[in-house]
Amino acid sequence: MWSFAGSFPELAFDLGSELRATGRADLAGELEASTIKTISYDPEGDAGFVALEAERQLNAVERNVIGQKLGQVIAFEASRYASLQLDNFGRVVGVEFLAPPKELRWKLMRLTSNNRWRGP
Repeated sequence: MWSFAGSFPELAFDLGSELRATGRADLAGELEASTIKTISYDPEGDAGFVALEAERQLNAVERNVIGQKLGQVIAFEASRYASLQLDNFGRVVGVEFLAPPKELRWKLMRLTSNNRWRGP
């Protein structure tokens, strides 16, 4: 599987730096260590999403009894086009892009096959 930081090094650095500056070094480390599950991009909506596999796996009770849900969305000041999605357990599960810069848009389009990419 490909890591988020390995696939998007500049973006991982920028987002990680902002998370650390706001006291969320734990999330910065988790984002940088995350592996990519899927990448999708919609050119008509100019929106993309990188689904991430959290480093910490859910246990049987968390997975089967409580269930995983969207917990929190963290917007960035410096990278206004990106937001970090956490699940209800506080784990990083995705990065969403709305109107990303041209370089990132092209990279998302390259990594997306038929608007859907799955890691190895």
